[in-house]
Amino acid sequence: MKNKSTLKFYSFLLLCFFSLSVNAQQDTFDLEIVNYSDKPDADVVHLHLLSLTNNSNKVLNISLSNKEVMCKAEHNDVVRNKIGAIDNDDDVINKKSASSLTLEIYNKTLSKKINKITLTPNESIQFYAKITRQNDTEIGTWKCFKIVANPLNDKKIGKSVIIRSFIPNPNILGH
Repeated sequence: MKNKSTLKFYSFLLLCFFSLSVNAQQDTFDLEIVNYSDKPDADVVHLHLLSLTNNSNKVLNISLSNKEVMCKAEHNDVVRNKIGAIDNDDDVINKKSASSLTLEIYNKTLSKKINKITLTPNESIQFYAKITRQNDTEIGTWKCFKIVANPLNDKKIGKSVIIRSFIPNPNILGH
């Protein structure tokens, strides 16, 4: 009987340490949207300021990627979408048609496209997501982009944010 309770105790301790380890890995860095574009929806180019912060005590090499995803009801909450969530990669990619918006990631000075960032311990860096609307964009629609940050050494602990873009009809007053 004593061996059974000892086994349960050690199993519980092992589970606790495993949980702490997983949670610690997920908090090694933060991804967030600092500012959404303040330009009117009808503008062709929108710049969204994002930030990556290294919370760990070692250098992190992070890859950045993006994809257009189907807009969901939870994407309407722009405040909640500002903070990077653990990327579960279960968002359905929008394959309905070729995208009429492009998203490119630039450094803070907008002088260079980037797809990787190296952060020293406790360093934070800001960068831009530039969304450009093409002339053939379907008007009166919403488009959603997922921006994903993944440490190069561990793709399982990536984080992502969602940016929604509305393409208004320019012929309607107010746009």
